[in-house]
Amino acid sequence: MSVLTSQYPRVNGMISFDVAKDQVTARTLPEILKYYDYTTAATVSSPEFFMRFDTEAGTMINPGDVFSRSFDYFGRTSRGPEGASLRVAPVDAFQWLKSNKEKKFFLWIGSGLLHMPYAAAVPAPYQSMYDPPGYTPFWQRLPQLAGDNTWNADPSYDVFSRVYRNDFYRDFKPIYHLTDDDLKYVTGRYDAGVYYTDLFIGELMKLLDSLKLTEKTLIVLQSMHGDDLGEQGMFFHYDVTEPVMKNALIMRFPKGEFAGKRIPEQVQGLDVMPTILNYLDIQPPHDAQGKSMIPLIRGDSGAVGDDYVFIDRMPWWEYTLSKWYLEMQNANGGQFAPSEVSKLKGYQLLLQGSFARLGYPPGDIAVRTNDWKLILRKNHDILEKVSWWGFITGIPQHHEEVELYDLKNDPYQITNVAVKFPDVVARLKKPLLEWDASVEKKKANYRLGDKRLIIPYP
Repeated sequence: MSVLTSQYPRVNGMISFDVAKDQVTARTLPEILKYYDYTTAATVSSPEFFMRFDTEAGTMINPGDVFSRSFDYFGRTSRGPEGASLRVAPVDAFQWLKSNKEKKFFLWIGSGLLHMPYAAAVPAPYQSMYDPPGYTPFWQRLPQLAGDNTWNADPSYDVFSRVYRNDFYRDFKPIYHLTDDDLKYVTGRYDAGVYYTDLFIGELMKLLDSLKLTEKTLIVLQSMHGDDLGEQGMFFHYDVTEPVMKNALIMRFPKGEFAGKRIPEQVQGLDVMPTILNYLDIQPPHDAQGKSMIPLIRGDSGAVGDDYVFIDRMPWWEYTLSKWYLEMQNANGGQFAPSEVSKLKGYQLLLQGSFARLGYPPGDIAVRTNDWKLILRKNHDILEKVSWWGFITGIPQHHEEVELYDLKNDPYQITNVAVKFPDVVARLKKPLLEWDASVEKKKANYRLGDKRLIIPYP
């Protein structure tokens, strides 16, 4: 939503995975393009954009009501051929292009192929092409899980939400330490998703060529986010680590314009909407918080990137757990040990009580330069108390309120050097707090009594 509105989450209103239907009031990119006679469409295969789950509390969950606004067509894919995952290649985009090739159009293709469970919807032979020879997933070899057929071969959240510092936890104790082959298997399955996504993009480009659309279409390839793949002995996307936050952004302009140019300066997702509108000679909305990259792309004299990139971490994963995720896991037969089940209800009540007193969903803030990243944990005391890692491992967690990382020498954010470089902390903290205050002044209203549409995740 931040890409579609060019606004930070607190400003556009999508501050967590539960939103009121009309909470996001900012004009979106498709809404603006409709004013200029563009036909707008979305074809999505990430459940975040369409899945439904009704909670015991009666909260209706249907995020399509939020994301589909201003799209003439909002389509979702069905499960893959084996029924393994909703996160399949969004091939319905192909038919939509064939049917609308004569129109001036904006098409958003939201693919979920790279998301956990990794490669679940990638067909053979691609799915296993990078597997270590003769490998069997470690969770299918553990005697403690013998006979439980719900743990399939896909690297899934159910498995890796139990991996902390490369130890797999069950019954609040580590029962297995991941090996090099385990790590190669996970990254291999992730790479299989990348490979299959490349094939999908290749088919898309062939179709655009055949429809004679390639040389009059601006194509933007952007990753929604990255994932931690064991760099710190953890997986998925819980935090503002570099593998999660630093993502791919590729633009193909018609007729080879700017071909091969690489932008070394920092840019951000908020800049995508103003860039597209600038290229089309359309004025971006006055409340857009990003800026056009066109001057950088053209190489204009004096064009600069973003010296500071500011980051809102919204929300904590534990906040999502407090709202609906544990309930959904239980409803779907989530794989919890009996000792864990006995403590889950108390943990859920702890989550709910801790977050209820905040009112507004919690978050962390960060600022990144090309050399440094500073993170401020705004409610680190609550985070320590409710940490999922603290629950699943049985080990109390400690979180520093201030974290500083030297990205040049420590790209995976292993060592917090805030104490060692207080001058850098002070230099970065000032613009970060100024930015945070400016966002607070513009933030969307969040009323506790609003009916929420909770986005199922992951």
